[in-house]
Amino acid sequence: MLYPRYALLFILLLPVVYFLYRNYRLGRKEFRRVKGTGAVQGLYDAFTVKWVFVSLFYFLSLLFIVFSLLGISSERKNIKEVPEEIDVVFALDISRSMLAEDVVPSRLDRSLNLINHVTGRLPAARFGIVVFKGEGYVLVPVTEDREAVEQAVDIVSPSLFTSGSTSLSAGLKTALNAFPQGEDRRKLIICISDGESHAGNAAEIASTAKDLDVAIDIMAVGTVEGGRIPIGDGQYLQDKEGSVVVSRMNTTVLKRIAESSGGEYCEIGGMSSLNEVFACLSINGDQESFEFDEEGRYRPFLLLAVCMLILSLLVKVIPWYGIY
Repeated sequence: MLYPRYALLFILLLPVVYFLYRNYRLGRKEFRRVKGTGAVQGLYDAFTVKWVFVSLFYFLSLLFIVFSLLGISSERKNIKEVPEEIDVVFALDISRSMLAEDVVPSRLDRSLNLINHVTGRLPAARFGIVVFKGEGYVLVPVTEDREAVEQAVDIVSPSLFTSGSTSLSAGLKTALNAFPQGEDRRKLIICISDGESHAGNAAEIASTAKDLDVAIDIMAVGTVEGGRIPIGDGQYLQDKEGSVVVSRMNTTVLKRIAESSGGEYCEIGGMSSLNEVFACLSINGDQESFEFDEEGRYRPFLLLAVCMLILSLLVKVIPWYGIY
């Protein structure tokens, strides 16, 4: 099953059943208003039989449409060639919580060190950088210029632009649109974030990325115990009540994104070396030059849906024994 999210459409079939039955009850009520003749009884019987078949065929047409959307895969799989060249876009969270010091020296500094490490380990790749808070911003378009990437890393900080919120979905959407179009290259987004206080539906963007053959590896930075956020002069961020804010990594949303996109999930803990983190990425090892691509069997279901709909219309318009 290639698109299991469409299984929720089965729930919408329940109201369809209700309205079909409701129409039957209304029709039966109209026939009950006319009594006493065999002709009326014949019309009522014809109405009942036609309602059963019209409703059945119509319901089956909707059911087969949902099955076609699910992308149920066949046992036969296509062999798809995997390009050797790869483009990598870093989607980096630069919200204030990334300054927390539960990861040494800080979440943001650790993330920037990881970017430098990955670019150094993949000399043949092209890289781009997207930074995000409430919105996403392309800091470095996808390029082979390593010096441009290094210079961008040196200036990254939460002060690049202001925003009152953090939207992981906006960052992923910007990263997804940052890849050059029309080039046969592998595409990977490495999203680095603590997962805290995020708005939007990032899992939906991740599913879209999967449909476009763009993997999203999640680098979760921080700890569940959390850390304080420095604001300078030895002071730490406080809430309205004057208590020191403790920022904690939110693993739930980050794991959901990795699962939806088919990418890897890794945690940048204070004790993890950059080599260990790099080994977790989906690009760390030798890649096969081909992969098996599941073939969705949607055409038979669409054909069945069309046939059921045609049968429903025919039963509805053709008179039953010439009387209804």
